[in-house]
Amino acid sequence: MANEHKHGHGHDHDNEHDHATAHSHDHQGSHQHAHESGHEHSHGSDQGHHHDHGHEHKHDHGHQHSDRTRFNDPQHAAEFDRRTSRIRAELGEKLADLLALQGNEQVLDLATGTGRVARPVAKRLKTGRVVGVDQALAMLDVGHQHEDPIPHYHQSAGEADALPFKANSFDGAFVSFSLHHFRNPEGVVKEVLRVLRNGARFVVLDPIIEEAKDSIDVALEAKINQVFRRTHGDDFRFHTASSIQRLLTKAGYRVPRTNVVSYAFNQEGMDGIPTGRHWLEAAEELETESPELAERLKKNYFTWHRHDDHVHIKGNFSYALICAVKPE
Repeated sequence: MANEHKHGHGHDHDNEHDHATAHSHDHQGSHQHAHESGHEHSHGSDQGHHHDHGHEHKHDHGHQHSDRTRFNDPQHAAEFDRRTSRIRAELGEKLADLLALQGNEQVLDLATGTGRVARPVAKRLKTGRVVGVDQALAMLDVGHQHEDPIPHYHQSAGEADALPFKANSFDGAFVSFSLHHFRNPEGVVKEVLRVLRNGARFVVLDPIIEEAKDSIDVALEAKINQVFRRTHGDDFRFHTASSIQRLLTKAGYRVPRTNVVSYAFNQEGMDGIPTGRHWLEAAEELETESPELAERLKKNYFTWHRHDDHVHIKGNFSYALICAVKPE
């Protein structure tokens, strides 16, 4: 399997947050820079309050040998699949909504893992099917052996930027929690465009960072990525909502809709916060390396206060749900 991960099919498998509050910011139109000002927009829609009582253990699909070995371990794949999260389930339903399925479509699930996001999509099909593609065979095996099989779900081993399908084969496609791991995201989105039929939708769901407004934000982004790459490999890179939009429009898609959903947290410790361990690692390093960057991290993402052996965390992280369309 050593060479099977060179294109970086990524899966984010970390703990989702308890008692999260979701705030959605919906932006419609084909403009590429809908979020250049981050979350200072006052025209958000579908705001609600949601409480997540589930923990989800994730391991990212990186390129280091230890990550590859762990991620292709059947026991780890089974453990990953057993974990549930209300946040992830909610985002999966939102993704399925954006696909606007009629029931007879052929839908591509890119970097499908064990098919958890495929499930809410597949439930909306009657005569169609979801085809999940992944390189991690252990994850595909677990997805194939569910006690409660995913309806209308089929699997295929393959690479994200070299899909084993003919052009114009699918009526829709989606990728969830994986874009930030792809070594060649430009090639990936172009491959998806190739296999989609004209007029078909491609929905991207991914955790995002704030838009950089100045050189301090740029330096902070570089530091955050540096810390995450120690565990998840050199290809790891957080995107912003607008950078995903630009990636898609440059490949030839129309991007009529972008939705940013933020989940707030206020708790003791990083337990339950997606990739929280790495975020706290970055925060504590910046306290000694660059107080200026540490203050910006507090402003953009979260604050942290140590007392005895504990640390109190308060802030929020965001996810982008972007609907792209292959032109007619």
